[in-house]
Amino acid sequence: MFQAFIHWWENYPITGIFFNFHYIGQAFLPILKCLPVSLLLGVIGFVLGIPGGLLVSFMKMSRVKPLRWLMTVYIDVVRGTPMFLQILIIYFGFPFIPGYKALQMPLKQIVFFQIDLTIWLRALFIIFINTAAYQAEIFRAGIQSIPKGQNEAARSLGLGKWQTMGFVILPQTIRRILPTMLSEFILVFKDTSLFAAVSVFEMVMQAKVIAAATYNQSALIVTAFFYLLITIPLGRFVARMENKLAEQDGGDGGAVTSPREKRGKRPPRLDDTVGDSAHVVSHRENVLNSEVR
Repeated sequence: MFQAFIHWWENYPITGIFFNFHYIGQAFLPILKCLPVSLLLGVIGFVLGIPGGLLVSFMKMSRVKPLRWLMTVYIDVVRGTPMFLQILIIYFGFPFIPGYKALQMPLKQIVFFQIDLTIWLRALFIIFINTAAYQAEIFRAGIQSIPKGQNEAARSLGLGKWQTMGFVILPQTIRRILPTMLSEFILVFKDTSLFAAVSVFEMVMQAKVIAAATYNQSALIVTAFFYLLITIPLGRFVARMENKLAEQDGGDGGAVTSPREKRGKRPPRLDDTVGDSAHVVSHRENVLNSEVR
């Protein structure tokens, strides 16, 4: 009976092409070996984008207009074009940079996970400029969400501008944007699959090679399994973190919304409060006071 079921399963068009147990077993280990490549591209590119995004956010909020305009153009261009297109332009445009060819041969001698350093550098640079643009907007929204009273209180205590930013504003900002940053990492990790277009041997590229050799698409399902193995636990962790912050702050937690995944905000209620933590004023009292006047 079991053998008959296997025979039917592997010969039925949909299950036989996408869920063939024999080809799934063949593809499992080769794709697993490419999982570190996808993870390293996502993690290193994202981590490099954190200081880059913070720096861009500072320049975007700068009082120097040319600097602010330049960062606005950079963010708009990166966020307004598909990452797939950025990969094609930068990946094939990199070799035309002056001096690159002189460095190319020594760099090709350095290999990680069967990928030479020239490919790693191009891929990481693409992820860096892409995620830095998105993280800049996350940082900017987080910094601007901190009540101005916090800055004024810190300056009145004698802290300088950058001391206030480093010891007062940024710690609160990081707490607010952390769930959004983790959500951004999930998106970056999934976007590493786009490098299959330029033959970077990450999981999707390996799956394409196996599928072409076996005339069967089951390797793609194995690849989807490994992506879900990373993204689902991280997604659940982000949701719990958001709920915990909301419970601690008694509302939406001042959470910052990702530029990639904007969500609607609830309408204000009479019981909402405005102002900083040292001067909390009930909105209901504001309404009543205005009526008395």
